[in-house]
Parts: sequence; structure tokens; C-alpha cells
Amino acid sequence: MKLSCVDVIAPGFEMEEKFKNLEKYGFEGIEFWLMAEDDLKVKTKEINELAGSYKVKPSSVVVSGPASVSPLDSEEAAKIRGKLIKYSLRVAADINAVTFFAVEEGPQSVVPIFEKPTPSEFEKKLLIDLLKDVGKYAEDVGAILTLEPVNRYENHFFNTADSAINLCKEVGIENIKIMVDTCELNIEEKNINETIEKAGDYIYHVHLAENNRLLPGYGHIDFKSIFKSLKKIGYKKYMALECAVLGNAEEELPKCMKYLKKCMK
Repeated sequence: MKLSCVDVIAPGFEMEEKFKNLEKYGFEGIEFWLMAEDDLKVKTKEINELAGSYKVKPSSVVVSGPASVSPLDSEEAAKIRGKLIKYSLRVAADINAVTFFAVEEGPQSVVPIFEKPTPSEFEKKLLIDLLKDVGKYAEDVGAILTLEPVNRYENHFFNTADSAINLCKEVGIENIKIMVDTCELNIEEKNINETIEKAGDYIYHVHLAENNRLLPGYGHIDFKSIFKSLKKIGYKKYMALECAVLGNAEEELPKCMKYLKKCMK
């Protein structure tokens, strides 16, 4: 298993500073959050040049835009979202990384105390058709798209690892897998370890964050146990920090790295 870090929390104004600092702290990967309006060809070229000069390698990437947070509620919305996902897949293929997709991340209209919100039949069809389309593109460019389950308070499409895996099975495209986020797992899963071990090879990317979305070590999640389950399923890919940093990142990230290495032993 290899530790990575989202670029937005890595110290440094320029991309090379981020590579340099993460390598100094002992990270092996970096996750990129790019915007659709960026010159993606230029960004890709810069990332590959830096990856050739540092031990830190691209672990993952996502290209965002307004469609990332827009409701998936029409064929036009699905078309726009599909275009954005294909941008992510193209960049992922070019930098030898994976990309990920969360249908929505925003407050739901009703707090679901007793029942989880669910998509309508029309929304389900939009999602399946979208995944088949981008999944075929993923095969064409040679990239992996991972589906990210997001908690019920932000997403009414799929919230658990099981529900994401069921989507993978329904779509039936090998280049579509799932990712797990420890903060989301903490909210939705009855038993995090059983969930990971049951998911097995479907897990292709991992986000690390505490129950409160802070750096690991600043909450109550049992990362030692989680790493044990990931080892049990033979997971050897990247685990990227996706969390808030309280204090000076130049001090907090090295401390977090030591904590995670200790948990991984």
C-alpha cells in the first residue's frame, strides 16, 4: 500500500514545490484536483515531467467543473457530466493514474433519519446509461473509473460499498471499479472491516480521512484495523489523504505520515 496526498493540502504554490515537499515527507503519490477550464494538455505535460524527476508519482486525478455539483436529473445534465468524466479519464490515462466519480455531493432536501433517500427510476436509468457511456470510453483510453459512495446526507444515488459494487455489476464494464473513503465508511457502514474484506478486488482507490474529515489521528477511526483489512484483500495501490489540515501543513503532514506508517506496521 502506498500513501498519497491531495495536491490542495500539500504545501507549495507551484506544482513542483508540492512534489518536492511530499517526497521529503515520505509520500509516494499525489492526487490532482484539476478544473475543466484548465489547459489539461499543459497540466498533463507538467505532471509527467515532474513525475519523471521525483519519487512521488501521480496516484489519482479528477477534473471538476460546475457539472460536478449539478443534479443528475436530465439527459442534458448526464451529457455534460459525461463530458467532464471523460476529461478525467483522458488525463488519468495520460498520467498513469485512476480517476473517480461521485454522482452528487450536496445537502439532501430531507434529513433521512429512518430511510435513505433513493433515486427515481428515471434517475437510475440516467446513471446506468452514463456509466455505460463513460465506461466504454475508459476502455478505449485504458483508464480506470472508480465509483465513490458518498453518505446519505450528501448523495441519494448510492451510499455504501455494496451499492457501488452492484452498479459495477449492472454496468458490466471491467474498467469501472469502486473507491472507498474512510470518512464515508464511518458514516454508512455497519462494520468497516467486513465491508472492505467483502469488497475485495473491486476496491481500486482509497481516500483517508478521519470521522470529522480531519487528518488521520485527529478523530476516532481505527486506521490500524482498516489497514489490516486492506492487506488481507491484497490491496497494494494508493491511499490518498483527502482531509482538512488544522495548523501548519509543513508540520502536520510529516506527523500524519509517521502516524499512518505506525498504523500500517
